[in-house]
Amino acid sequence: MKKFGTVSALLMTLVMILTVGLTAFASGTGQDPQASSKNDSITVNNAKPGETYELYKLFDLTVNDESAPTAYSYTVNADWAAFFAEGGDGHSYITVNEAGYVTAIIDSDAEALAKAAAAWSGKPAPTQTVIVGDGETTAVFSGLADGYWLITSTLGTIAMTETTPDSAAVTINEKNPENTIEKEVKEDSADDYATDNDAQIGDVVEFKSTVNIVKGTRNVVVHDKMDAGLTYTAGSVAIEGLTKGTEYTVNEETTDGDTFDITFTQSWIDSLDFGTDGFIKYEITYTATLNETAVVSGSDGIAIETQYNKTHISFGDATESTEDSTSTTTHKFSVFKHAKNSTDNLAGAVFSLKKAGTVVPLIKIDDNNYRVAMPNETGVDTFTTVASGDIVIWGVDTDDDYTLAEITPPSGYNKLTEEVDVTVDDGNGTRIPIENNSGTELPSTGGIGTKIFTIVGGILIVGAGLALVVRRRMNRG
Repeated sequence: MKKFGTVSALLMTLVMILTVGLTAFASGTGQDPQASSKNDSITVNNAKPGETYELYKLFDLTVNDESAPTAYSYTVNADWAAFFAEGGDGHSYITVNEAGYVTAIIDSDAEALAKAAAAWSGKPAPTQTVIVGDGETTAVFSGLADGYWLITSTLGTIAMTETTPDSAAVTINEKNPENTIEKEVKEDSADDYATDNDAQIGDVVEFKSTVNIVKGTRNVVVHDKMDAGLTYTAGSVAIEGLTKGTEYTVNEETTDGDTFDITFTQSWIDSLDFGTDGFIKYEITYTATLNETAVVSGSDGIAIETQYNKTHISFGDATESTEDSTSTTTHKFSVFKHAKNSTDNLAGAVFSLKKAGTVVPLIKIDDNNYRVAMPNETGVDTFTTVASGDIVIWGVDTDDDYTLAEITPPSGYNKLTEEVDVTVDDGNGTRIPIENNSGTELPSTGGIGTKIFTIVGGILIVGAGLALVVRRRMNRG
């Protein structure tokens, strides 16, 4: 047998390089058929419940003395002979001498070897398969013989390590890199994204989710769920720089309660160059319309309900990211129509609500309440004030420019000559007082008024003065 101390040191260095991102195991199935009296073990700390892990033996190890080994010999495990044979996927990653012993793993290709072995289509059945149990944080592969091992998981992580008489119990500390997602919504008044926004009923709302995909990840799905007051725009999902149907697919008819799910294709993820950062960032955009259910009318009265859009990522077999969400809220204001110096509501005034000069159609809820109509609803262009209280307009945006135009004044009152500006606050306490002056510029007793008599009287006085002057001149003559 050939001494293998140098190669063993090289392999241990390789272990330090590759044992990243592994999830711990809860229990194992199967035993190493070559273990015989050996009982080596591999323990992985920091387990992720619900994930599946598999252990493969790439190389067999024999030593000259189990109690005090001084010579080590590695050979290709029979199940992996085709992988490492000339022309096989793994042939270029190792050096084998004439006697068939593995004498080196090429340093620069160590990580590539692990990835190629994990992806090999002819991969044999694993030596052991383990599923992490609920609440478990540590897992152990046990009953192993000496050898060099490949560990894979449904999280997509890969590690290689060895067990020897000198290190029969190996521990790997999993770092558990995870996919993450951050959600934002655009505030149209600022043309910028944030965690919340205001909108008018019927407005199209723009959303953006930023997803970080980590190296080696598998089964990556983005889940998005909107409250009932947000109507998703079918087909609006887009990912900057990616092609729908090739790099990702969108399911808008989910059975899990989501509004839509985005699945990243595994072949695309496997082709990515993650560089030194170990993750790649992508932006997902889509839109929805704030609909009429953002204003709720029921037995307890009328109320505004904030609408949430929630998202998270699932990956591996059972791992999920932390949920992130945005909120979208609409608002209201009230109109207080009154006579001068009066605190009573004045009935009979007809108004139109305008936004940027265009009439906003309204849906009448009751005599005192109206909400902004959806584009597909037939609304009314005016509302009429009543004596029973203010008129409340529901479903407006705090950042839009609204005005109230009086179409018809109450009987016996002057019509407003200018539109009234409306500035809505986000506390929903905006009250717009609109005063009407009673009467007209003419007297209420009837007739043609005092102005005509004043004018005629003036003419008569002027006429009498002229007659007097003419008469005096005639007498002189």
